[in-house]
Amino acid sequence: MSHTSIGKIIKELINDGLVIEVGQIEGEVGRRATLLEINSNGSYIVGVEVDWNAIKIGIVALNGKVLDKKYLEFDAKQEAETVLDRIADGISALIEQIDHEIAEKIIAVGISIPGLITWPDGEALIVPQFHWEKVQIKAYLEKKIDYIVYVDNHVRTVLLAESLFGNMTEFHDSVCIYIGSGVGGAVMMNGEILRGHLNTLGEIGHITMEPNGAMCDCGRLGCLQTYVCSSEIEKQSQRPIQEIFSAYERKESWAVTLIDRARHYLCLAIANVICMYNPKGVLLAGPMVQEYPILVKDIEAITSKYVWSPLNQSFHLIHPSIGKDSGVIGASALVLNEFLRFTNDDI
Repeated sequence: MSHTSIGKIIKELINDGLVIEVGQIEGEVGRRATLLEINSNGSYIVGVEVDWNAIKIGIVALNGKVLDKKYLEFDAKQEAETVLDRIADGISALIEQIDHEIAEKIIAVGISIPGLITWPDGEALIVPQFHWEKVQIKAYLEKKIDYIVYVDNHVRTVLLAESLFGNMTEFHDSVCIYIGSGVGGAVMMNGEILRGHLNTLGEIGHITMEPNGAMCDCGRLGCLQTYVCSSEIEKQSQRPIQEIFSAYERKESWAVTLIDRARHYLCLAIANVICMYNPKGVLLAGPMVQEYPILVKDIEAITSKYVWSPLNQSFHLIHPSIGKDSGVIGASALVLNEFLRFTNDDI
């Protein structure tokens, strides 16, 4: 990019209040260089995380700090429009209670939700947890609230959040593997999220690990998530996940078999992802990783046994640094990423 183009972009960002000058430094020759930084209070974003029986809504600054938030419970069996109405009402209520100057600077709304989400249309083709099919999330909410709405899969928003504000800032070629009640993935190359034809690139939960393996909820046999996600492990043991890990720590053989098998298949999946995408960083995220870190104990050493030798030292396994607000911050990161992209395209 030329110096002229960079100058135009910076000028536009300063005029929009998104970047501020914070001083100057003297170079060896020529005029002094101007120091710039993001103006964290230049604009704000509404981030919304839709999870199992819970909606989290937050007002997020441009530095990823959550200024205020609201927590709503909902029944996942409710109709999609009922849930979307609650989201719209919750956003409006939160904006009404914050400072007027902050409310005036809100630029858009980001939605983080599980499932297959089209981009940029924001249609939920399927959200298995809620039994949603072909729900026009973006279009519906934009009619209810006076903001542009961006909607994407929650795993991509987690990777974006860590890339902008967390432990992945140095890894522009990266992969996220997310393990919870299911298994999801996201891929970033040169700092850009890869999406694929139907915005499903990176959905590693349904890669086949065992052609004659256990039946997956998708109707196929031997998918990765049948071996590593909490819902499948609970189904196979007929016990809650907390009890399974407690039994594992007591070295009960049945629990050791289940968790060791899960770790084994996770390492195989990581090795395959490294061969496919050659990432510098692999982010291991999700409730199973954060709540039960023993699942990923010694995982780097085990993974190295399966990785193609030329790539054995090419990657780093990273854990997330953003805590319980990661979904809300990730949804805001989705907006920030798109907003900066449009600013660049317009110049």
